[in-house]
Amino acid sequence: MNIVLEDVTKRYGPKVVLDRVSITVPGGRCVALLGPSGCGKTTLLGALAGLTDIDGGRIRSGEVTWSAKGLTVAPEQRNVGMVFQDFALWPHLNVLENVAFSLRLKKVPAREIRGRVAEVLDTVQMNGYEERYPHQLSGGQRQRVAIARAMVSEPSLMLMDEPLSSLDAKLREKMRWELLRIVMDTGITTVYVTHDQAEALSIADHVVLLNEGRVEQAGPPTAVYREPRTAFAAGFLGGANLLEGRVVETIGEWVKVDCRGMFVYAAGRQAAGRTVPVMVRPADIVVEGTPHGLGARVEAVIRQRSFQGFNWHYRAAARGAENLVLEVWDTVERGLGDPVRLWLPAERCRVLGATPAEDQDEKSA
Repeated sequence: MNIVLEDVTKRYGPKVVLDRVSITVPGGRCVALLGPSGCGKTTLLGALAGLTDIDGGRIRSGEVTWSAKGLTVAPEQRNVGMVFQDFALWPHLNVLENVAFSLRLKKVPAREIRGRVAEVLDTVQMNGYEERYPHQLSGGQRQRVAIARAMVSEPSLMLMDEPLSSLDAKLREKMRWELLRIVMDTGITTVYVTHDQAEALSIADHVVLLNEGRVEQAGPPTAVYREPRTAFAAGFLGGANLLEGRVVETIGEWVKVDCRGMFVYAAGRQAAGRTVPVMVRPADIVVEGTPHGLGARVEAVIRQRSFQGFNWHYRAAARGAENLVLEVWDTVERGLGDPVRLWLPAERCRVLGATPAEDQDEKSA
């Protein structure tokens, strides 16, 4: 069953925290709410859970209204599972007792409790840990128990509030794959809150980017990454070179843009003479490659470099272009001051121009 948010508004005093947010979470899919601190994503999660009242709009499950102005259906009546940022396990209860806690409150028969707990522990690969207490578990194991506890009630909607943020980098990477497996295997409708774009892009079927309480852009992960509509979306969804220049020529679906002396071809339709922002991802710049199709050949010099383990990140100053520096990723080690030839394919460069208000029209996943 779809969960639908229609023009949801929330204020704290004069501050608007959610500004007419409209999203559809399709049944059985995973939607990530992505954005910086203070953008409204945790408030939105609280509204979905029934923990936060809303001041306008509506939240519904199918045709049943969960929230509206003056109406908030209690969390226990929504059949929602919640995984908190700090896991929130009872320290005096073992794994079995933590997972079974909500079922015992509902007075589910003991035999059924044992069966359901065993099933969810198997799903999160925690069988054999039933008698251990939280302090005897690693961070990743505690997270799996928290997920099992949320799943055991067979919720219609799973809410996850930055569940990986308290883990170290190596464990976070491992658990990202585990979460992806669990979400895919169970098919539970999931809303996943994060400020980490890699988590959102890798786990979710649909990404909703929030900015100052509004939907900046929404869509499938590949679309929001490859086709950002605003400078904010381009910058937040991964590394991006954001150039500004004047359109000097239109060529079918492409424009030729003068970026301070460097001419770039990019996808977009803009009138000649207009000043526009142009985005190209560092990974999309071809280093010392053979040009093909439409694009821009750039002579540059390495000014800064940083080794990232699997590749090098460079900042290269373009020759003949006033104060223009491009970030480039490459697997080859180059020295400071080394000349480098870059190719910017037109199909990987994009003119940005949509506004957040236009992105509000994309409401469904």
